Amino acid sequence: MKIDSRHHVILESKVTDFERIEDIGADAIRATRRALDWCDLISGDAAVQLRRELADLRDIVERRSAMTRDARVSLRAFRDALMAQGQGGPDTALAPLVSALHDAITASERVADLLASERHIGRCRGIS
Repeated sequence: MKIDSRHHVILESKVTDFERIEDIGADAIRATRRALDWCDLISGDAAVQLRRELADLRDIVERRSAMTRDARVSLRAFRDALMAQGQGGPDTALAPLVSALHDAITASERVADLLASERHIGRCRGIS
């Protein structure tokens, strides 16, 4: 009697954030586009007050520059301005905009952290 046995081996490997660094960066860029889409809900008076922040966000989206330090500063300034106006709370119409800004900042910071860590470790090992 012949026994037909088949074994399937499934190897699971945990993918690290460093291995996903490009994806995380792309997530930051996508979040800025989402944020820009939500800007249509900003009222006329508020949009006038936020014109600089809106222009900076448009520039970040057009240049796909969400990974830069200047972009993170601009994104934080926009988020903080919305919160100061009382428009960014969880129960407001602009909550999704604030959430998208937060996602962009978080992803951009994560990439910056990973790159800084890599540079530091390289220096410690005498690589760079």
